[in-house]
Amino acid sequence: MSDKVYRGKVSHGVVVLEGKPLSDGTIVQVIPLEPADAPSLATHPAVGIWKNRTDLAEDAAEAKRQLGRKLMGQLDE
Repeated sequence: MSDKVYRGKVSHGVVVLEGKPLSDGTIVQVIPLEPADAPSLATHPAVGIWKNRTDLAEDAAEAKRQLGRKLMGQLDE
């Protein structure tokens, strides 16, 4: 195993190394220096937008049906 150290950055899920490219099949050990910046799903804004809606049923399947009817123009008014 080689003692060489390569620096790189993650770009769109791919580690891009700086400097001369390694030959295909080279085994490397990746050591992250910083934690990933990816937000957790629980904090994603789209997850919470349904939380306080009073116009939908609490049951997810019924809420889906209600939204489908509204989307297709069958308003329950």
